[in-house]
Amino acid sequence: MRRCFVVLGCLIPLLLPSSARSDQCSDLQAAVAKATALKAEMQRETGPLLSSTRMPTHDEAACNTSQRLRDHIVDVIKLIDPKCVNDEQHRALAANLNALMREANANIGLFCN
Repeated sequence: MRRCFVVLGCLIPLLLPSSARSDQCSDLQAAVAKATALKAEMQRETGPLLSSTRMPTHDEAACNTSQRLRDHIVDVIKLIDPKCVNDEQHRALAANLNALMREANANIGLFCN
């Protein structure tokens, strides 16, 4: 019985990091999905403004959605862990986040003045 506790005591710490890692990877996946939803929301708000003949210099909704996306991208970057993504996935994710950040910053420059 005592051996059983000793063996379990040694195995439990080995299991905990993997569950923490899977939680971190799940958090990253959820954050990427949220970034996609925020991008769609931002484009829904900014699309009509960008395609109009007379673009306003300030739009609260477009400004807020763009700022939320930018702030969330920073959070996603903090969640990236090499244990969750391989090199190819990391490059693709970084390129996607970079493009999203440029778009959000451009919209902030247009609509948050």
